Amino acid sequence: MAKRLFLGILVALCFSGCAGSSAYMRPSPVLLQPTADKALVRFMRPSGFGYAVNFNILDGEKVIGNSVAKSQFDFLAIPGKHLFIAIAENKVFLEADLVAGKTYYIITRVYTGMWKARVAFLAITRKSEFWDKVKEYENTLVKIEPNEEAILKWEIANRGAVNKLVSSYETTWKNKYNWEKLGPEDGR
Repeated sequence: MAKRLFLGILVALCFSGCAGSSAYMRPSPVLLQPTADKALVRFMRPSGFGYAVNFNILDGEKVIGNSVAKSQFDFLAIPGKHLFIAIAENKVFLEADLVAGKTYYIITRVYTGMWKARVAFLAITRKSEFWDKVKEYENTLVKIEPNEEAILKWEIANRGAVNKLVSSYETTWKNKYNWEKLGPEDGR
């Protein structure tokens, strides 16, 4: 019986296209829209690679969601400057200057690392090869939204490390690499 159950789960995973799941996220019935006083940032992870690997995404010190394979989630942001962060074996940062009423897109990716998975952000700018592809992703990726209770627990448990990372961005990380950026002109 246990072997049959295991085989059934394995087959279901294969047919699901390696879509992931996360205790930090739950299904969402709709995609959000930007508002007159907020910008919308849509985080998309179109690949099924590393489907069991998820990572939290932060806006500064605040966790805003969890990147899950073959899914997307929305974040309504106050206009202005933001620092998006993801942590895996590595750390990635993305500076964004957002305008109310516009939608911005960030693709998250997972790569094989030395000890565990690595993460990357891809800012979808007008010059990006994915500029026209995101509309297709909106129609095919699973829509999810944060499970606020679970995210708050993670945030509380990791507050010290997150605060330290955010404060070290300006002194250590900002000029270490050419991080992805989104400007006001990259919104739609």
